[in-house]
Amino acid sequence: MKLKPKSYVLEQEYPLEREMAWQLLADNNRMNDAIGMFPVAFQPAKTDANGVFYRKAAAKAMGFVPMEWQEFPFEWQEHEFYTVERRYLSGPLLYYVLKIELFDVQEGARTKIRLTAEFAPRNVLGYAAIQTTGLPAVKKIMGYLDGYAKGGGLTASVKKTTPKVNFGELERLSEKLNVYPVNPEFTDCLASYLAESADQDVAEIMPKQLAKLWGMPPTEVLRGLLYATKTGLLDMSWHVICPNCRVSKDEHRSLSDLEQQFHCDLCGVVYDTEFDQSVELHFAVHPTIRTAYAEVYCVGGPVITPHVKAQQIIASGETAGFAAASVEKPLRLRVLQANDQIAVTRSGAFRYTQTGWIQEAVDAVGFSVANDSDSDIVVALEYADWSEDTVTASKVTAMQEFRDLFSSEVLAPGQKIAIGHVTILFTDLKGSTALYEEAGDANAYGRVRSHFDFLTEHIKQNSGSVVKTIGDAVMAVFSKPADGVKAALAIQQKLDAFNEQTNDTLLLRLGLFSGPAIAVNSNDRLDYFGRTVNLAARVQGQGDAGEVIISGALLEQPDVAALLASSQLSIEPFSAELKGIEGEQALVRLRMQEIARIEAG
Repeated sequence: MKLKPKSYVLEQEYPLEREMAWQLLADNNRMNDAIGMFPVAFQPAKTDANGVFYRKAAAKAMGFVPMEWQEFPFEWQEHEFYTVERRYLSGPLLYYVLKIELFDVQEGARTKIRLTAEFAPRNVLGYAAIQTTGLPAVKKIMGYLDGYAKGGGLTASVKKTTPKVNFGELERLSEKLNVYPVNPEFTDCLASYLAESADQDVAEIMPKQLAKLWGMPPTEVLRGLLYATKTGLLDMSWHVICPNCRVSKDEHRSLSDLEQQFHCDLCGVVYDTEFDQSVELHFAVHPTIRTAYAEVYCVGGPVITPHVKAQQIIASGETAGFAAASVEKPLRLRVLQANDQIAVTRSGAFRYTQTGWIQEAVDAVGFSVANDSDSDIVVALEYADWSEDTVTASKVTAMQEFRDLFSSEVLAPGQKIAIGHVTILFTDLKGSTALYEEAGDANAYGRVRSHFDFLTEHIKQNSGSVVKTIGDAVMAVFSKPADGVKAALAIQQKLDAFNEQTNDTLLLRLGLFSGPAIAVNSNDRLDYFGRTVNLAARVQGQGDAGEVIISGALLEQPDVAALLASSQLSIEPFSAELKGIEGEQALVRLRMQEIARIEAG
C-alpha cells in the first residue's frame, strides 16, 4: 500500500536583508553543521534513466543508523529560492524534498523565509521517523536564523560546541607573526578568528571574505596569510578545480604532487591542469592550534558554486524560465555533464536540441529555455569569467612573498603546467659591459646587486616576483598585466632617485609581454617558458634607456589603458621584427622622461 506523503510549511520574518538571509541559508555546509546534521560521504556522479545526474550519498543518522540515498542537483534562483531532493535507497523514507523561499518585506530591512518540506514514508515507521528526525531538523533551520538574528553572527549554531584551542601556542605564534612585515591589527584579527570561528570557517579560510570582514585590502590579507602559514599558524593546500563547474576535484599538499590532467565527473570531461584556471591555494588552521575539519554535508549547493546565478532541471519537452539577471559581466547558459554552452549577452528565449543551443528571441524579460532534446537536462545560468575571489596558483606564485617564504614549493621534475595568461617583464642594465671595464669586477658587481634589490622592491610592491636574474638582467612575473606595467613605470620613475642615493648613473630599459606560458621546475625553482617569455625578452631589446616597451595587445587591456591614460606619457605605437619570431609585432614605446609621477603599489 502506498502511503501518503506529509508536507510541512514553516514561515517567519527576520530582521535580515535578503542577501544576508541567502548567504546564511544557501551555505548548506555551514548551515547543516550549525544545526547538528550528520556528515555525508558522496560518490561520483551517475545518470538516471531520464538523463539527470545524481550522486549516491551515505551517512549515519544519530551517529549509528546507516542511511543511503540519491541526491539530485539543487535547483535555485539566486536570492529567491532553492530546492533539493533526496531519494532514499533504504530505511523508512522514500524521498525528501526541501524548498526554501525568500521574500522581501515592505517595512524595513526584513526578509520573510518560507520552508516547505515534503516527506514520503516507505512504511509506517516512516511517519515516526518524520516526527522524530525529519521535521525537527527542518525546524532547526529556523533556529539557526534565530541565532544569527539575535547577534550570534555567522558562528550562530543550534548545537552548542566550544572549540578546543591551544591558546598558549596561538599566542606564541602570533608574536612570531608580528616579527614579519604584517599589520599588528591583522595578527589580532587572525588570532581571534582562529580561536572563535566555527570549524567550517577555520578549516576553509577564504582571503577575500576575511578582507571584507576586517575591512582590509585583499592583497594585504593574502600576504598576511602567507606569513601566518610560514610561522605555523596555518596550513596550506592546493585544490584542483574544474574550470567549468568550478568544484574542487582533488587536493594536494604540495605543487610537486599536481598531475597534468584530471577528470570531472560532473562535466564528464578530462581537463589539462592550468595554474590560472584550475589550481587554487587554500588555507586552514594548523592542527597544533586547533583541530578543525570542513565536514561535507553537501556538494551541490548554491554557495559551493557562487558563479552560478540560477540552476534548473528541465524535463524533455518542457520549458523553464529564469529570472532576469544583470549582464554587465559575461554570462552563459550551460548544460551540466553534456557541457554544451552558449554565451548570453542579453535576456531572451533559448532552445536546447540534440545538436546543441539555438537562440530564438532577444529582449525578452528574463531567460527561458526550451528542452527539445530526448533527455532531461540540468541547465545553469552562470558567469563565464573566473571569479576574482579565488587565489589561483598563477596569482600567488607571482607574488614575491610566496617565492621568498616557500622556495621549496615547486613542480615535480619534468612536470609542465599551463598558464592561460601571464605577464612577463624583462629588464636590462644598459652599458653593463663598460661598467665592469671602468669600475672593476668587485665594484661593478656590487652596484649590479644593489640595482637588483631596487628592482625587486618595486616588483614586489606591485604583486609581482623576480623569477631569476640572467647576468645583469631580471625576469619577473605578474598575474595581472596592469601590475606589470605599473611596476615598470615605477622603476623608470624612481631610477633617478636611486642613482642619487647610490651616487650612480645606471640606465635601464624594460619590456613586457602577456600571454600563455608553461610553468616548470628549473633547477628546483618555479620558472616559466614559452613564446610569451621569448617575446618579452625580445621586446625589451627594442627599447632605449628610460623607456618601457609593451605589446600593442597590452595597451588594449582596460586596466592598462586606464593606467596609461592617467599619466603624462609619450605613447608611440610601432612595429618591429623580433629575432626568432615570425612576422612583425605591434609594439608600444612609453617614454619615461615625459611621464608624471605615479606611485607604485
